[in-house]
Amino acid sequence: MSAALAAIAPPKSSAEICPACGAPSATASRVWRFVNARGETNWLQCHSCDSYFMDRDYQLATEVEHTRTMTWGDTEQGAQLNQFKQRMYRSILKQIRRYQPSEGRRLLDVGCAYGGFMTAARAEGFEVLGYDIVPEAVEHVRKSGFPAQVCSRIQDFSLSAEPLDVITVLDANIYWPDQPAELREIFNRLRPGGLLVMRIVDKSWMARIGALLRQVSPAQGERILRRAVNDHRFSMPATSFLSVLQKVGFRVISASPRGAVHSDHTSVPVKLSFGLGIALWHTLGIFLAPGAVVIAERPE
Repeated sequence: MSAALAAIAPPKSSAEICPACGAPSATASRVWRFVNARGETNWLQCHSCDSYFMDRDYQLATEVEHTRTMTWGDTEQGAQLNQFKQRMYRSILKQIRRYQPSEGRRLLDVGCAYGGFMTAARAEGFEVLGYDIVPEAVEHVRKSGFPAQVCSRIQDFSLSAEPLDVITVLDANIYWPDQPAELREIFNRLRPGGLLVMRIVDKSWMARIGALLRQVSPAQGERILRRAVNDHRFSMPATSFLSVLQKVGFRVISASPRGAVHSDHTSVPVKLSFGLGIALWHTLGIFLAPGAVVIAERPE
């Protein structure tokens, strides 16, 4: 383990709690065992928030090594994703501008990877900082002129002690071992009136379909389960996530699948699923999209 990683205090084990809502894992039920991007994994269902989560301890060094094997953690492919995700970056920045200006505002990107969103936010006038668990990614963004740090929790982020105007978390919370604790720390690092902006993933509905299908067609059901959880540590319903945000103290001011499509080059079926998801969410309150953009405020 590198000296930078060794200096990071290990977070709470995900085996002790539901990483999505913090409820004791002793109250959860075992639901699946299958092979996904992390190998053979056991999954539990939390009865407090209806999330599914992986029954495996969080080990930071292991998490770093795993991330390096994924597209977004690989030096070459991670940098290429910066261009692929431009549509999402533009959409999120447009939504942020509805609630506050960018000039002179300080933005921290949590799980900044290879700096695609940081670059887009700087072009809009933000003063941008970031952190990530992958040292190569942090080195990449530092070479691009951004203050950045290798760490796994906002509690350990030490490049700025001043309250922040905006904190962004794009597709990163599904790797946290204790989401409520992380959200509380984010709340404390924002100035009153500051924004938390997140792109969340919700494929819990797909996981339920995969589990049902597995009973009649194990191979097809497991294929859907793998797509539903990917390499994530938990899969949380969007409505449960919004409830956790509110319990922490945030005021949710926007939550929608609209604007959450990654790229203009995203496949047509995925774009259609977002279109259907937007319609169902805004008319019936049913969430069936692959993801959403959530904007929450620390009240004045």
